[in-house]
Order: sequence, then structure tokens, then C-alpha cells
Amino acid sequence: MSKTMSKKQNRKNRKEDLKKRIEELEEIIRYNEAMLEEIYETQESMFPIFADLVKLISRLYKEMKIEDEELKGCINRLKETFMDENENILRKYFKDDDDFTIAYT
Repeated sequence: MSKTMSKKQNRKNRKEDLKKRIEELEEIIRYNEAMLEEIYETQESMFPIFADLVKLISRLYKEMKIEDEELKGCINRLKETFMDENENILRKYFKDDDDFTIAYT
């Protein structure tokens, strides 16, 4: 009978250990989700700053009449990253009369 009790106790201990581990993992997942949410919020709040930087760099290059193909390529990649078929995300942060043609060439 002692062996049977020992097996039951071992199962119970394993079950408790697994339950504790699951709770620890759930806590880790909740923490990671909270961190991701904070990162997304920070990223979203910084986007207008990014858009202003693209605008300023484009305007500086235009006014200085610099034709830098590498810069044009970088700005085009950034533009493609932040634009999708349904919504021009960059346009949200610029006025209609803003002209920074390097970014759109």
C-alpha cells in the first residue's frame, strides 16, 4: 500500500509542479504582451517625428539641389514601408501643399 500512496503522491506533486510552471508561463506571456503593447504605443507616438524627419531631409536635399540616388532609394523604401493600398499613412502627417518630391520620385 505504501507504493500506491507514493505513486499517488508523486503524481500529485508532478501535477502541482506542472500547475506552478503553467502559471509562471502565463505570467511571462502576460508580461510580454504588455511590453509589446507598450512598444507599439511608443512606435505609434514616434511616427509623426519620423514623418517630419523624412519631410525635412527631402526638403533640404531639394533646396540644396542634391541628386543622391542612395537617399532617394532609402526614402522610397521608407515610403513603401509606411504606405499600404488602402491608406497613405504618410499623407496623414503632411499638408496637401507640402512638396518634397525626392520622397516621391
